[in-house]
Amino acid sequence: MHKSKLFYKLFIIGSLSMVLLIIFVFIFAIMSQYRVESKKAIFSPDRYFFKENYQANDPFITRNPNLRDILAGPIISAADPGMGDERAGVVIAEYSDFICEYCAEQEQLLKKIVSDYKYKVRLIWKDYPELDQNSASYQAAIAGRCAQEQEQFWPYHDFLYEYRDRLNRDTFIEIAEMLKLNIKEFSTCLESKRPLDLIEDNIKEANALDISGIPFVYVNDQEILGEIEYEDLRKIIEIELGK
Repeated sequence: MHKSKLFYKLFIIGSLSMVLLIIFVFIFAIMSQYRVESKKAIFSPDRYFFKENYQANDPFITRNPNLRDILAGPIISAADPGMGDERAGVVIAEYSDFICEYCAEQEQLLKKIVSDYKYKVRLIWKDYPELDQNSASYQAAIAGRCAQEQEQFWPYHDFLYEYRDRLNRDTFIEIAEMLKLNIKEFSTCLESKRPLDLIEDNIKEANALDISGIPFVYVNDQEILGEIEYEDLRKIIEIELGK
């Protein structure tokens, strides 16, 4: 009889322990999922700057609204090359072109800003080449995006600016070889023009924002046309960080 009571006590204790363990595991799983979802929401690189009178959930808005009617700033997307922390509070989007001398000069300033504001500022590249797809400007944009496919956009981008006075297919391949890219994949990308949609999306976006010249920079949704001094850019960033 004594053994029977002991058995039941052990059975009850074991059962309760198992129930508590199951509850604990369930709660832990829910909390873990919550943390993952929260992290996705916070660290997602996608960001949109809508006009104040645009309501994304307005049922009367068409399924494909005109970008000009809704955008107040750049579309920050993982599709475009980025430099700096994805969690940065300030995003600089530059609309640029590889044959533009002033763009090349401003590029150095932007990189210095990203370096000086580690974890606080992220730089996003937006292609805004000449409309002629056969131009050196447009072909360089394609080459840069082909390098992006092999995660070498920024070093390739630097060489494009360095060699901007002789941008042609031979130069594109030469740069790819210097960076030890997969030449077969790179050449296939150039020939197939796979990046066309990405470049055209950038152009449509720039046109929707009425960008009339380059270099053109957004600091979050603050517009900067043309060249800007380091201190002036730094002041704008400090204001944005303080918001």
